Amino acid sequence: MVRTRPPRRLEEIVEAAARVFLAKGYRRARMDEIAREANVSPGLLYSYAAGKEALFQLAQLRELGVEISNVELPVPKPSQGEIDAVAKRAFKELAAVPALEAALRTESTADVRAEVAAIVTEHYVRLHQYRRFVRLAERSALDWPEMAERFYARGRQPHVRRLGKYIAMRVASGDLAPVPDPEVAARFVIETVAWFANHRYGDHDGAQIPDDIAQATVVQLVTAGLVGST
Repeated sequence: MVRTRPPRRLEEIVEAAARVFLAKGYRRARMDEIAREANVSPGLLYSYAAGKEALFQLAQLRELGVEISNVELPVPKPSQGEIDAVAKRAFKELAAVPALEAALRTESTADVRAEVAAIVTEHYVRLHQYRRFVRLAERSALDWPEMAERFYARGRQPHVRRLGKYIAMRVASGDLAPVPDPEVAARFVIETVAWFANHRYGDHDGAQIPDDIAQATVVQLVTAGLVGST
């Protein structure tokens, strides 16, 4: 039986939970704090979700664009398999850079500048779209070893290696300028994109930069830096 509820109440509760998780991390967040943030009683909160595991899962799903308004209440604690499935889906979405995968399948390119610009653009757009999910994952990874494993070891690190492989391949073909270390160069690209597409929103001055200007600047300067004087 689906419990009736005021319109958007679940959305408001999940948003409040996300704010608490971002401020406290996963381990330190408590249901009574989430109830206060959502301006509901703890009893009402438990009529929506069985615990913070369910709320964290809902927060992640919402940030991935999944419709949560019609779920059956109260939302049960997710199984380990369900948690892993959401993490796998999320990191697959984040790592989806078709231009990079296509480039890795070719030994050379007729226009390396356009190729690099496409790779950086796709990575930027994807990270910007899922930036709040990333912040939830990063904050929770500080005190949740399983999340750190999913986010860093199974998510970001393989992406750094793929981008590093691409840079090394194009340096070897003479299309990109030499770099001291391809994986360090890849990490530089990813961190630059991460700051402007995501972390600048937590900086007073950075948050004032228009989104289109931030993206265009990153794509132009990273492309110029990698292509260099080849």
